[in-house]
Amino acid sequence: MRSLTVLYLLLTLGVGVAIVVALVKIQFVHGDEWRARALKREAGLRTDPARRGNIYSTDGKILATTVTECDLYLDLHNSLERDDNGRVKEDKHGRPIESGPIVDSCFEKQLDTVCILLHEAFPQKSASYYRERIAVERSKEKPRRCFLVERNVPYSAWLQICRLPGWSRGVVRQVDGQSVIHQERAHIYGNMAENTLGFRNKKESASYTGLEGYYDSILRGQDGQFNCRRLTKGIWLPDEPRQPKAVAQRTDQDRIDTIVLKRKVDGQSIISTIDTRYQDIAESSLRKALNQYGGTAGCALLMEMNTGYMLACVNLAIDTAAHDYREVRDRNVAVSDVYEPGSTFKTVILTAMLNDPANKIDTTMKLPARYKNFGGVGGEIKDDHGGWDSLTLKGVIEQSSNVGMSDLGWSLYNNRRDTLRALVEQMFPYGKLNPDLRAPEYRTYVNDLRRSNRDFLNFCYGYSTRVSALQLITFYNALGAGGRMVKPLFCRAIVDNDGNQKEIKPVVLNERICNQRTARLMHDMLEGVVENGTGNNIKNTTYGIAGKTGTAVHSYSNLKRYNASFAGFFPSESPRYTCLVMIENIPFYGRQAALVFKNISDCVVAVDKGLSNGAVKSVWPQLEEDSAMALQRPTLQRGKQEEIRALYKQLRLKYRSADSSATWVYYQEATDSSDARYYPYEPAGGCIPNCYGMTAKDAIELLHSRGYRVRINGYGKVRSQNPKGNQAAKKGTTVELTLR
Repeated sequence: MRSLTVLYLLLTLGVGVAIVVALVKIQFVHGDEWRARALKREAGLRTDPARRGNIYSTDGKILATTVTECDLYLDLHNSLERDDNGRVKEDKHGRPIESGPIVDSCFEKQLDTVCILLHEAFPQKSASYYRERIAVERSKEKPRRCFLVERNVPYSAWLQICRLPGWSRGVVRQVDGQSVIHQERAHIYGNMAENTLGFRNKKESASYTGLEGYYDSILRGQDGQFNCRRLTKGIWLPDEPRQPKAVAQRTDQDRIDTIVLKRKVDGQSIISTIDTRYQDIAESSLRKALNQYGGTAGCALLMEMNTGYMLACVNLAIDTAAHDYREVRDRNVAVSDVYEPGSTFKTVILTAMLNDPANKIDTTMKLPARYKNFGGVGGEIKDDHGGWDSLTLKGVIEQSSNVGMSDLGWSLYNNRRDTLRALVEQMFPYGKLNPDLRAPEYRTYVNDLRRSNRDFLNFCYGYSTRVSALQLITFYNALGAGGRMVKPLFCRAIVDNDGNQKEIKPVVLNERICNQRTARLMHDMLEGVVENGTGNNIKNTTYGIAGKTGTAVHSYSNLKRYNASFAGFFPSESPRYTCLVMIENIPFYGRQAALVFKNISDCVVAVDKGLSNGAVKSVWPQLEEDSAMALQRPTLQRGKQEEIRALYKQLRLKYRSADSSATWVYYQEATDSSDARYYPYEPAGGCIPNCYGMTAKDAIELLHSRGYRVRINGYGKVRSQNPKGNQAAKKGTTVELTLR
């Protein structure tokens, strides 16, 4: 017994000594190492993310911004509490006691509200879809404790769900240690101009395409960094690092400077050149053409002539998953697609020939048309349409004669083909344009024209070369501007955090691609294309269009599928805008693209108040005195009072209004109790305005001012709309207007 006591004492003493040795070793031998580990675990640097800047449209709308979104996870576990004997516990009222984040009574009562909130956030999914998903998971024997209902739920909807009675504990806040709340980039107008604005390359990546990618360093800003210390799990507080005792007392500013290592600077915003009014009409017109003709992709570009600002840039391609034409990720048709342009390139070839001082081209000369054999293999050229045996040079362009262009090129450059190629490359922007958006530009080129006669002849009417739509519109813009070539720009200004704007100046690529005489000759020929030639399906305009149709074989494996295009500028007298429309892989010719062009130009002329055809002369000088003519008084059913009054003033007519201070008015015919006059029109709150009888410009302005999106078909005045006027609808609803 005594020996056991001694053994026990010795063991206790040995353990005590070991503990003391370990404490000494930890405290003094490895103390610095363990203290550093603890400090690293409990103190460190935290990042304060900077807010990314917005992208605005040139007409003041927000196109892209940063919003708070959440992934909605629910803890659907629920069970009945039981005592030690396995019996269900009951409260004082005899009701079973449930355990779980969301008890059954609260779950059933609020489930419909949750599903409606989710449906409003994601209209493409019904409330019944969400109800079935959640209810099925809840009914399982072992429902998931972290069930993903939907990703990227708007923060407002997520917060409403959290605040529902009995649901607060059921909404999961962290998954795998990461908060479900995150910042995402949102395009306010959905798929509109998405390739221009830019996509995030990958969810975990910080790189972007489009404007987001090119101006990333400006939009991103600078993240802040500060020292902090862990308070509890997941909670960190700013903390001043421990300083040696010898350090003197410091000011509050010094303490702040030791906590904040890098100050947060929010990103600056940019104003894009995109105008939502023009972008919308261009997108709807191009989509309608693609649906009608069955193309695979297309683009529509609108450029301001003097500055190079791209007011609209539509890139639509077939989305097989959605069965619709939309802006497909990383498919910037205008910048990245290269193709043989066909007849729109005849303008380039002829301009290069007229630039050559060695040529003395008589514009009245007669050139063969319809058919000609130039000898050798592949020397036969024929026109697909037209019954002319010969045409003047202007007629060759107007009627888009391949034979005439080939004959002119053969007679002038057959023995000096490299000269023609050099003239074209010197004038046309074959090199990378490097626009201010992140998108791949692929190599454009001209075939070796010495290789075969066929290659040379093809080049004369727009084949044997590959270009992009952006390059082609840059050339046409220079031609309309008298030879001055500017770089296409997609950003108009940079806005700093104080609201100051720094304008992006136009960039001149070439002061003179041709002389004034050549530019004037080509201008007249392009006007003739619309008035008398292949583009005569869009000739009836009050402002005038000058442009060129183009048709090129899309794929040589199927010679009955074409790329249809139309490029030109307007108004024809004093051009201010250049537009290009290209539709890929359709079984028709270039005239179809011209109709899309006209829809866009009509919209621009209707919206741009700076475009005027001069003062309107009064055609009813005696209207007020002649009662027989009073019934012919011109009226507008609905519109902006200021502009209607100005029109009456120009026509020297008396304007009658019930309220001269109203912004919008409608016309009311005379009744027994009142004269004919304009009355105030104020749409009811939360209801879609009635736009019947309005011009496209007024309808767009009124609907946008009330928060609705617009899609327009046709031209003229509004004759129908869907949804109809005076119907209740939430903001953001797309209203389709039909004009005739």
